[in-house]
Amino acid sequence: MINLRKTLFYMLFLGMFIGTLPERSFGEITDKHREVVDRVTKRLLAVMEQPEGWKVWPPKVTVIDPGFANAFAGFRTEDGVEVPFIEVTVDTIEKIAKFDEETLAFTIGHELGHLYYRHSHKKIEFFQKFGNDLQMVRLATDREKELEADLFGMQLAFKAGYTRRGLVSDLNGWRGSGPPYCRFEGLKLNHPSWEDRAGYLFDDERTKAMWQSLSSFQTGVMFLQNQHYPHAEICFRNVTEDFPECYEAWANLGYALLMQYCDGLDEKDLRNFDVGHLVVGGFYRRPDSLEPAVRGVDEKLWFEAVGAFREALRLKERLQLKDPFLMVKANLAVAYLIHPGGKDVGQAERWFDEVFTALKDEQLAKTLDPLVHASILINSGSARGFSPELMTSTLQLLAKAKTVRGNGEAVKAMESALRFNQARTLTANTETEKQETALKLFEEYLNGMTAASSWWPIAYDDYVVLAKAAGVKPKAKSEFRKPGIKDWRPVTAVKLADGKVIGLSQSLKQLIDDLGPADVEIPVVEGTNLKYYKYTDLGITVLATREVLAVILDGKAAPAITVRRPGLGGESIKVSLGMPSAEIKKQFGDDWDVELAHLFDVKEYHQLYRDLGLAVQYDNGVVKELVVAVVPVNESR
Repeated sequence: MINLRKTLFYMLFLGMFIGTLPERSFGEITDKHREVVDRVTKRLLAVMEQPEGWKVWPPKVTVIDPGFANAFAGFRTEDGVEVPFIEVTVDTIEKIAKFDEETLAFTIGHELGHLYYRHSHKKIEFFQKFGNDLQMVRLATDREKELEADLFGMQLAFKAGYTRRGLVSDLNGWRGSGPPYCRFEGLKLNHPSWEDRAGYLFDDERTKAMWQSLSSFQTGVMFLQNQHYPHAEICFRNVTEDFPECYEAWANLGYALLMQYCDGLDEKDLRNFDVGHLVVGGFYRRPDSLEPAVRGVDEKLWFEAVGAFREALRLKERLQLKDPFLMVKANLAVAYLIHPGGKDVGQAERWFDEVFTALKDEQLAKTLDPLVHASILINSGSARGFSPELMTSTLQLLAKAKTVRGNGEAVKAMESALRFNQARTLTANTETEKQETALKLFEEYLNGMTAASSWWPIAYDDYVVLAKAAGVKPKAKSEFRKPGIKDWRPVTAVKLADGKVIGLSQSLKQLIDDLGPADVEIPVVEGTNLKYYKYTDLGITVLATREVLAVILDGKAAPAITVRRPGLGGESIKVSLGMPSAEIKKQFGDDWDVELAHLFDVKEYHQLYRDLGLAVQYDNGVVKELVVAVVPVNESR
């Protein structure tokens, strides 16, 4: 009998773990579990050649019950000999495969792929060469190992006579088993998203495009939520190109464009429009139609945004969709409030009327996301004014939205906008009590909202006028909250001089389609597809596998990087090569926790602003290189 406590395990899951494991105690496992695993394993091994490098073969495949769904492949050393094994959990058999052999075959085939390619050994070799550094590089190569095992497992299962139905069932089972994440979020993980894995496996163009569009849609939603509007625009344009009838993508594309237009509005523009504080509107979180089955008014952006919204409405009529399109109509109303030619009250009222007429249906109102519903009320109140009833309804919706995990920051921003609008409404009332309430609301807004917002100086000027009229000494600007050190939107993309955008996590194919072949391709890790793609004339180098991992600005022609404050119309600054280090510190503040990090080479350090997604390398006190990347935290430290 093997003493497990003295045996070294090397394990690779649908991710990988290396270390020593203590004896484990599992719950009751039935013959039914063992028999279905045994039948599938024997059928797969019957058509699989023994891989090179294993003295002991075949692997022992067992069922375990740790209380969650997963499968593991690895090896243990026994008397100096490496013995491969695979473990499949009870939840995988019951909840993912539901005892279906067709489905289970692709999970076990995947684990056999890890053993075939000796992925655990390659993991060990990477660790021995680079230690715990180069997390971004390590995770990128791990994601490639997962795709390689996916393809092997699929081909093996097909060779054994299993069908496409099992593949689809397996993918959808795993896809629904845990918290979803998009392609960009996957840059911090050792597994690609399930949508990207499916897009990699299918060879018919329509199915591949569908899965890739699902991935792009989810990634675009994440960028909208985090106010990365140019990057979101790219994602939704990709979806509309492959699936022109995806109305949710058209609606979200319009939203991304409208938000970029709003980002270009300054204090003077907002005063000219004479509207209250607007808030980010609503957008589609899921594409049901795809599920298997510089400052200044930019007129072009506005018209493109409205055009995308109208295309979504055209599809509604042509496809006879039941979706009431309240978010699209509400966003159109907002667009007309900030029309480049001046506020178009008539058009805004038309769209708001359609929204509020529909919301008289109580059942429909109940199905609307409370955060989206609140944004509609706030934006309509910015144009129409706030009645006590509207204010009460909005506060009730925000209270409800606050109970939803992840809504905290959005609710806080809406509450601030509501204070601004409520204060402006109360200033028209000459009663002392109302004016005192308005002053209090203005002060709460000015303390709660960053001064980088284009609405902040408008609020301050109104506050000063009201305070003087009430015989109260107004507070100085310096007494209110200043933008915090880390009050910046993370950088996720680089905009080139010709307007093209390179975004983290975008596909290598799209990069080459946009920029053409690189001048030079330099392999980074032997035996992998991780490479540097150098574009000398653009002054950039891109680190990529099948997806863009980092954009390195390292040449004379490199563009500046725009870093923007959160909120519509937030202040922006530019960071570029040749900037003195003192200027960088002045812009971002000395209190930022700057880390020294190895990004691509264990011999070179970069100063990393992790939360900003930006790394800087200096030479003689000036910026020599800028890197835009998601750098995962090294959990082993």
